[in-house]
Amino acid sequence: MIIVGKGDDPYRVAKEVLKEFPLPSLKRRKVLIKPNAGRIALPGDGVTTHPKVVEAVIDEFLKRGVKGIAIGESCIFGVDSEEAFRATGMKEVSERKGVPLIDLDRERPMEIKIPDGRVLNKIKVSSIVKDFDFIVSVPVMKTHMHTRVSLSLKNMKGLLWRKEKARLHQLHYGKGNPQRDKALDIAISDMALVLFPNLAIIDGLAGMEGMGPAYGVKKNAGLIIIGDNPLSTDAVASRLMGFRPGEIPHLTLTQEKGLGEIEVSKILITPEDYLKWETPFKPPPSQISFGFPDVVIYDEGACSACLSTLLVLLHHYYDELFGYRLEDGKIHIGVGKHLNHLPNGTILIGNCTSKMKKSGILIQGCPPVASQIIRSLKRRA
Repeated sequence: MIIVGKGDDPYRVAKEVLKEFPLPSLKRRKVLIKPNAGRIALPGDGVTTHPKVVEAVIDEFLKRGVKGIAIGESCIFGVDSEEAFRATGMKEVSERKGVPLIDLDRERPMEIKIPDGRVLNKIKVSSIVKDFDFIVSVPVMKTHMHTRVSLSLKNMKGLLWRKEKARLHQLHYGKGNPQRDKALDIAISDMALVLFPNLAIIDGLAGMEGMGPAYGVKKNAGLIIIGDNPLSTDAVASRLMGFRPGEIPHLTLTQEKGLGEIEVSKILITPEDYLKWETPFKPPPSQISFGFPDVVIYDEGACSACLSTLLVLLHHYYDELFGYRLEDGKIHIGVGKHLNHLPNGTILIGNCTSKMKKSGILIQGCPPVASQIIRSLKRRA
């Protein structure tokens, strides 16, 4: 079952939807709330889950007699968790409600096998996950430069331990349809076989369109979507964002594994006229160099951390890159682990590009920050 709520107050809308939803018995359950809080962003910016939504989940679950409840998150590589938890408001909610806030990267890792995975046969997650028997995925409603949407299934990537998150971006899969069978989409569907949350609560009060997950444009959809099957919940959220769920590769791949339904006409949704709240999101551009026609981007197996660095570099330091144009008059930039056949003089961003350093200008880091890239280029000039 899926319930869609509409409004502009994060706490009130989330609380109302939770009251209406037929939650299972939560007595003696240990609950882990997994928000999207792995970046340094302010509440309501559309980048991270609003803390008031998390607060509503805590209040409702405590009322229902849970044995224990905690908030857990693993930040993207290079982000200080303490700073992120303060900025996103998660620390304040944790302290005020007396609920533990766990930096999942500070716990020991454990390995989970995926017997039927196509690109993953095992993943490394924080060992704290085994202490909980009910996981709630509370993502933001966002578009994503790699996966088109970032919702409750994609949010589970934050349970992965440290650099394991980046590894999913660096996988290579050379079979099948290159548009449908991208390694990251397959990896998300593989991951869903063992990290499938018990409940999805999608924060669409303020989401993000365009170049998500961090550099798009804030989108005020005013929605909260809750469902007991995260795949179906993501499908309904995608439809409300103006996308056809069947065109979201990781959703179709996960459905093929038998984990849920994505055809919205076959899903029980309340209210029945929920599509009156459809709010089309601008999709991510097909090319990261969108808006920079004289920049050529080589992206083969890059993670979102390096791509985010690249976006900051282009948006803030574009004029300072003019001196690095090649004979064709364009600036060539490479990111990712699987690069090959680059023109001499290509700017290489991140440690994963080091194998191509003989044909380019390597800027090391995992990832390097944009200002560091400019400084390194100027030192070599």
